[in-house]
Formats: sequence, structure tokens, C-alpha cells
Amino acid sequence: MIIRTVKQLWKERGDNVWLFAELVIIAIFLWQAIDPLYTLNRVKNIPKGFNPENICRVYIHEYYISDKEYDASVDDSRKTQYASITSIFNNIVSLPEIESYYGGFCIPYGVTFTTIRLYYNENGEEDNGEGRKEIEPYYYPASRGEFFKVLQIKDIKTGQYPTQLQKGEIQLSRSAAMELFGTTDCIGREVENEHGIRKLKITGVYEDFQPNPYMIPEPTVVANYADNPPEFISLRLKEGVDRDSFIKRFNEELRPTLRVGNRYAGTMVDFESVIEENMYNVTHESKNRFQLFISFFALFCAFLGIVSTFWIRTNDRRGEIGIMRSVGASRRRIIGQFVTEALLLVSLAFAVALPLIAHLVIANDFAQPTDSITNEQLARYSEAFATAPRFAVITVITYLIIAATAAAAAIIPAARACKTGIADALHEE
Repeated sequence: MIIRTVKQLWKERGDNVWLFAELVIIAIFLWQAIDPLYTLNRVKNIPKGFNPENICRVYIHEYYISDKEYDASVDDSRKTQYASITSIFNNIVSLPEIESYYGGFCIPYGVTFTTIRLYYNENGEEDNGEGRKEIEPYYYPASRGEFFKVLQIKDIKTGQYPTQLQKGEIQLSRSAAMELFGTTDCIGREVENEHGIRKLKITGVYEDFQPNPYMIPEPTVVANYADNPPEFISLRLKEGVDRDSFIKRFNEELRPTLRVGNRYAGTMVDFESVIEENMYNVTHESKNRFQLFISFFALFCAFLGIVSTFWIRTNDRRGEIGIMRSVGASRRRIIGQFVTEALLLVSLAFAVALPLIAHLVIANDFAQPTDSITNEQLARYSEAFATAPRFAVITVITYLIIAATAAAAAIIPAARACKTGIADALHEE
């Protein structure tokens, strides 16, 4: 069967060369279309590293001169505003339904991202020698409250929630500690910030978490930032408290009373709504939505291209099918030959396309070995979707899609042609 099929393909090489070239192009194009779908799916399945359930968010807003609610008689000095924010903050966090709270400026899955540059000199010298190491992790400045308890992020050694940080103290994520020190045993060491001030003392190392849904867990650092009042309050409710009912009561009954000077509490929302709104607004979401649209459109176009090409090719050989039937070939044998031809063409085209696809993978840095990645978390998750397994899985998926589509496009018209009378089929020849 295979030898006869190869001879048949060679006999019709003039027509098959164009189909072969089309399959090579479709294989490369389809691989690049499936790649982002696979990668996004894998990244979204990475554990968040924190628990967003049962958390609420309240922003503390300000009335400006242009607002009709603005009170011109209020002293708007920095000291007064700080006192106003503190008063509103204390009134909210003292509610009996609150288990823990965090006031700050950035939070995982938020729309605002901040980084900070940290330095450590393992030789204890102040020069910029080889012993000086540097990282630039995501930075979460905690104004007040318990950042870790609200998000339920635990210390890697004690398994407990780290306590509230004092001024001049920081905590590193596991991957940040590994990248800077090569170990998580770094409590008590001091690092310099980007201004060259050796003030930041490491008091703990916590488990990694995702900064946003489209990223793997990256190095992060949490530091005390009590000099400025918080922009928002994140609240974790006690077990048994109905979050929806609490939010409704807060917005209808309590929020109107939470105004001090020209500062006031905004509408309380659940954390899932904050995530959804922020991700809709950030650039990552827009790019990924567009990429998904392009990928699905590419899959649709590739499907139509393969189907139409093989359908026309098989349909044009109705006369040949009539001859095969006239010499006693069974319907199953005829369909089997056309399917074998289609799969053989697809396999040959894929063998030519694979080196070109591999070149694209290497050129885009997707094939780097994990042992060369300093970020421990990145290396671990890269094994799943950024190296050889990613290439292999996407290649197999691409081949199966093209092969299944080509087989279906050969089976249907061949089966229909077999139902045609032998005389009518021979007339086509």
C-alpha cells in the first residue's frame, strides 16, 4: 500500500508539489498560532501563590476643587490629609467582620506594578567588585496592616504568616532570595536600595506568588512604607461572614458616613471584581485578547485551506475512483489509499517544516536550558512550557490537527465518489 501510494504521489508530482508547499507553510503558520494558546493556558494554570477569596477592597478618594462636594473651608495641608485618611482607615478596619487588613499601594493582580533595585555585596565591601549582586524584583510597599495574612502568603521556614514589617525591614520571596544570595537562609542580612543606602534588613522569606495572571511567579519584595498614607485598604473577612451581604451593607449604610474633610471612602468591591477590571485595562489583557483572536482566526483559515485543497484534489480524481471500482477495488480500500496519500503528504511536509520551526523557536529564545536560568521559579515553570516539552507538545498538536483535517477532507469526497455509479465515474475520466 505504501509503495503504491508513493508511486501515485510521484506520478502526480506536478500537482502535489503545490500542495506540498502549501502544507509546509500551513505547518509553520499553524505552529505559531497554537503556541500562544498553549502557553497562555499553561500560565493561567500556574498556582497564584495567594488566596483571593473572601477579600474586599476599598479605595480612599479625595474631593478636588472642581468637585461640587469639595469643602473649601477644610485645611488641605499634608498633615490634615494624613489625619483624614488615618481616621477613615481606622473606622473601616475596626469593623467586627474584619479578620485582617492591609493598606498599601500595590497588590498582586493589580493594575499598578512597581520595581525596586536591591544590591548585596557578599564581600562586605562598598566597591562595585565581582562580589556585588543586583536584582530588580516587583515591589509591594506596605503602608500598614498585615499584607501576608490578608493574602494568606506564608513564611517558607515557619509556615506561618509573617508579622507586620517595621520601618527599614523587608521580606523577600523565595526566588528573590535565591537570585540574590543563592540560598533562602538570608534572614538578618542587609541590602542596599537603589539609592545606595544600606538600611533594609531582611526579616523573612515567603513563598512566591504571581504578580498577574499572565506571568509566572517572579521575584518580589515586601517592605514597610509607613511614611505615606495608603491608597486603598484590602480586607479579609472572618470565616462565616457573607461577603456579598457585608459589601452591600457597607456601601449602603456605612460608606456615606466615612468622610473626613475632603477625603472619603469609595465603593467597596470584592477582590475578584478588582482583578477582572484591572486585567481588562492593562496592556497584557489587550495584547492577549488580540493574540487569541489572531490565533483562532489562523486556525480557522488553516482548516479551510487544508479542507478545500484536499477536497478539490480528491474530487478531481472521481474518474480514477471509477477505474479502481471497475477492477474490483472495495470502498474501504479506495478510501484507505486516499487517506494514506493525504497523511504521507502531510508527514513529508511536516518533516521539511520542522527544521524551520526549530529555527524560529531557537531564535525566539524558547529553547534555553533550564539550568541556565537564575530565577528558581522561572526554571521550574520553564520545564513545563518554555523549553523542549513546549516544542514537542505544540508540534504534536499541530501535526494531529493538520493530519486529521487532511484525512477528513480526503475521506468525505472519496466516500461520496464511491457511491456514484461506475459508468458515471468513468465518464469523469
